[in-house]
Amino acid sequence: MDSSLDTQWLRDQRALARARGHRLTLWLRGSPEWTADEARRLVAALPEMDRVCLAERPILAEPSRPLRSATRLLGRDLDLLILDVHDGFDPDGFGAATGAIRGGGLLALLTPPVAEWLRRPDPQSERISVWPFEPSGLSRRFIARLIAVLESDPTVVRIDQDRAEPMTASVAGVPSTLPHDRTYQPTRTDPARPSTPDQAEAVAAILKTAHGRPRRPLVLTAHRGRGKSAALGLAAGRLLIEGGRRLVVTAPRRDAVETLYRHAGAVLIDVERSTGQTRDGATALQSLVFRSPAELLEYDEPAADLLLVDEAASIPAPLLTALLERHGRVVFASTVHGYEGTGRGFEIRFRETLERLTPDWRAITLDTPIRWAADDPLERLVFRALLLDAAPAARQDIQESASADPAGPNAHWLDRDALLRDEPTLRELFGLLVLAHYQTRPLDLRMLLDGPNVRVLVLRQAGHLIGTLLVAEEGGMGDPDLRAAIFRGQRRPRGHLLPQTLSAHAGLPEAPIHRYWRVIRIVVHPAVTGRGLGRRMLTALEQAARFERIDLLGASFGATTELLAFWQACGFVPGQIGTSRNAASGEHAAVVLRAISVAGERLLEDAGRRLTSSLPVWLAGPLRTLDPEIAATLIGALPAPDSAECALHAGSGGWRRELESFVAGHRTLEASLPLLSVLTRRHLADALSAGRIDRREAALLVAAALQCRPLTGLARHFDARGREALLERLRQLCGRLIDHLPGIRP
Repeated sequence: MDSSLDTQWLRDQRALARARGHRLTLWLRGSPEWTADEARRLVAALPEMDRVCLAERPILAEPSRPLRSATRLLGRDLDLLILDVHDGFDPDGFGAATGAIRGGGLLALLTPPVAEWLRRPDPQSERISVWPFEPSGLSRRFIARLIAVLESDPTVVRIDQDRAEPMTASVAGVPSTLPHDRTYQPTRTDPARPSTPDQAEAVAAILKTAHGRPRRPLVLTAHRGRGKSAALGLAAGRLLIEGGRRLVVTAPRRDAVETLYRHAGAVLIDVERSTGQTRDGATALQSLVFRSPAELLEYDEPAADLLLVDEAASIPAPLLTALLERHGRVVFASTVHGYEGTGRGFEIRFRETLERLTPDWRAITLDTPIRWAADDPLERLVFRALLLDAAPAARQDIQESASADPAGPNAHWLDRDALLRDEPTLRELFGLLVLAHYQTRPLDLRMLLDGPNVRVLVLRQAGHLIGTLLVAEEGGMGDPDLRAAIFRGQRRPRGHLLPQTLSAHAGLPEAPIHRYWRVIRIVVHPAVTGRGLGRRMLTALEQAARFERIDLLGASFGATTELLAFWQACGFVPGQIGTSRNAASGEHAAVVLRAISVAGERLLEDAGRRLTSSLPVWLAGPLRTLDPEIAATLIGALPAPDSAECALHAGSGGWRRELESFVAGHRTLEASLPLLSVLTRRHLADALSAGRIDRREAALLVAAALQCRPLTGLARHFDARGREALLERLRQLCGRLIDHLPGIRP
């Protein structure tokens, strides 16, 4: 069929979009071959546009970029983004990539025909698929809602392969806040200078924070595309020129601060050019040190003269609090709505901390877009499609509903098909989830709508949601071969966090056979906290779990004393603690459990005994930096130590299977330390006297299993080429020990 793409019409619309600072959305709906042909015609009609094609297939003459590389477009300025979703729609990638399109630019969205898109499986749904569900069998609620949003948006230009009529929307029909006699002027983007009055104010405020009194932190918030990270970089560059200060920048990931570093470097280069001074900009830029949040707290380094925290919304509040307590001058910058996290929870949760610790803190919001006009239709479309602007019910509405509903809130399970047709409830629900976790992102919306093992419990009062609990069903793995592979660390079926943790890390090989309901999120509206509503939802969850013959309820989270105390008050007890800190949260992951069935009670008792015996060993080794209050909370919630030293390893051959898995390289040293400690204490002397090991080998066992000294530091002492070589030597040594101990428990 001939193309429906009117190239002259498109050039006219592009000119009008540039005049208004708008970004166009062109929705090409047809076969993969036809949409690729149309994309090529589009490029031929507008060859001057700086473009990127995100696709899993070749479309243009230049190579396509895979969909997973969408986040690498952050900081880029594009005129044309061709996004092919025939091989799946990635919500996070869509949110990240569209932010790179500048005003007057164009998003070309290539999809199957609507009816086919609704029917066909989406390969990207594999990211939310869990064992034993196949991605092809998942519901398509997220795609159905996305199509509805695209269809209802009057600014989206729709072109169908099977229709002769071309465009169904026009930039000319889109309202603009610009006066009719004024043309949009693109914002100047000199990387060495502020681009907007907002950004200039932010830079001045950062410099004031650096020069002024301590304990007066600054909080910058903005939607994407407002130049928040650039403002941090511009201020950092000026401070580097002044010299004499230790500047440290932190963020969830190193690549999140590339924009900051680029603008700081531009300032250094600009000063060199304007003054004629010969400065080594690269060396000066090295004075701007990056540290992850966990590194800042773990290593004993001098506090920074100024700490710049970018993407603060993606860092857990306890870490932000610790940074605030340690550093006298801090700037927190947060994206209000982002592709990988949200600042709304940051604003609500962290504000109380700021008021308590540093009441003289200051806040600035950057409102003016830099890449596009303030009334940009693509930004509105992305916000609607991904619910980036979702919010819970207003505090006043919740308070009024409480007085209007004397019966109080009732808990009930949501029908997700009905939820798809109830946009107000969906927006309130997702707004609550945003408050519940610092890293809520667009993919979580897809999980909420299509996750095959997900259930949604809500508290509703007078028509508004005041609380919600998301739960995932896990376990129920009857295949003994699968359970054995999980225990050895060879298999990790997606979506079964609790049974895998209890098997592979806590040493409970039968854990995957039990059925679990894991609480993914639990949140109560801030207007009604402290009234026992979270406990009420957990009680309703327990009642449903008993009816459906679930064995255990559980949750996994970054351990804090507050969270552990909450779960303990709700009848949950610790089942496992991670021996290393999570890279994103900087916290040790804790698993808490509550038994529902008799089988669940037995497993919970085993987990408690094992953790009771393991914790003293870990606290001397991999958990030696764990907050003592957290350790004390764990110990206080666990059963008293068993009189038998090896009670945690009781059971037919359980100890041997664990040691053999360690020797084979399937279990980590940290997970095996408690058993290795017992083995060394009980059998080292006999092995030495019998000549089965020499003193050098015995020394390695003592250093690793009893002193819990890091292998990295021991490598040189034992003439090993690094940690891995020494770990392999330790595995072999343990293998020789257990070979001489048939049928004997440590």
